[in-house]
Amino acid sequence: MRPGRNEYGEIKIHNEVIIAIARRATLEVEGVEKIASGFRKGLFSFLGRKKFFRGVAVEREGEQEVRILISLVVKFGVNIPEVVKAVQENVKRKLEEITGIIPLGVDVEVEKISSEGPGEVLESIREKSKED
Repeated sequence: MRPGRNEYGEIKIHNEVIIAIARRATLEVEGVEKIASGFRKGLFSFLGRKKFFRGVAVEREGEQEVRILISLVVKFGVNIPEVVKAVQENVKRKLEEITGIIPLGVDVEVEKISSEGPGEVLESIREKSKED
């Protein structure tokens, strides 16, 4: 059943619930190190019109239509396009299963890549190229 109204009353699912589901679904994917702390400036035009928390943003377009943006750090050596696709599929699937909401899109920003050493994080290629 989707959010909205049923014979017993209204069903509303807050953005914080959607964010929590998206975060957990993202972290379940092999190759994801962690969710990044924020977003690159100017990356996503809707950041002024949505709810975001620690690297996950939700934009509502009506009660049952949402778009998700996730900023993450991937593990060194993984195939980034495959990890991103797996994140998109898992977030979409979990949101549908748990809330009945089918996201209009799950956009993923790979902000950083972790090194093999514990706790070390390499800046994104864009940041690296600035040093050269």
